[in-house]
Amino acid sequence: MDKKHKLFITSICIIVAIIIVVLIVYIVTKNQEEIASKNRLANMYERMIQNETYSITFQLNDNNKYTVSRKGDVANIDTYNDGKHTTDIIKDGNTYLLMYNTKKYYTYQNNVTELGKLTNQLNEIIQSQEPEKGQEKIDGRNYRYEEYKGVSDFLMNTDEEISEENTNTRFYFDGDDLEYIKTIMENKSELIRVDVSYDVNDNIFEIPSEFQEG
Repeated sequence: MDKKHKLFITSICIIVAIIIVVLIVYIVTKNQEEIASKNRLANMYERMIQNETYSITFQLNDNNKYTVSRKGDVANIDTYNDGKHTTDIIKDGNTYLLMYNTKKYYTYQNNVTELGKLTNQLNEIIQSQEPEKGQEKIDGRNYRYEEYKGVSDFLMNTDEEISEENTNTRFYFDGDDLEYIKTIMENKSELIRVDVSYDVNDNIFEIPSEFQEG
């Protein structure tokens, strides 16, 4: 093989290598742009609406947390408010309030206002604006977030009066999974842990046998 032939083959190899590198850079950049532009909260909302089966726990601490579980036209909202345990069961067009300290329940006829409250809140937030997107570390781990201005729906500690217009909310995702929600106020913030599941046990929609009607 003469010198010119070798030089030609070498040139072709270099060109092919450059093309491959450019393609790899393009694909990686495009994927990163798609990830950055993806509205994860909207996708989560769509899944909740389409399946109507989900269970989401919002936890500030052991004494302050609540879980919203829904399966079609029935729901269970289990709440710990400063350690006080109550549950709303929505089914048959009624809401049943369970008081764990007295083991009694109370029936609210023709009341299903809480059935779609969570999805209504999410829809209102999503429709209101395009979120600001970024990244932030929580406990040493990096999360992508979507921040919505003028939102305070998920604030759990409401002892102080807040200004809605000066309150923002960040939704933190690990991949497509919602992990944290931070409510940012003028001079402080509140971070809550979130656990999302799309598997719901039917037993939670039944009133426990030890409860008596009040």
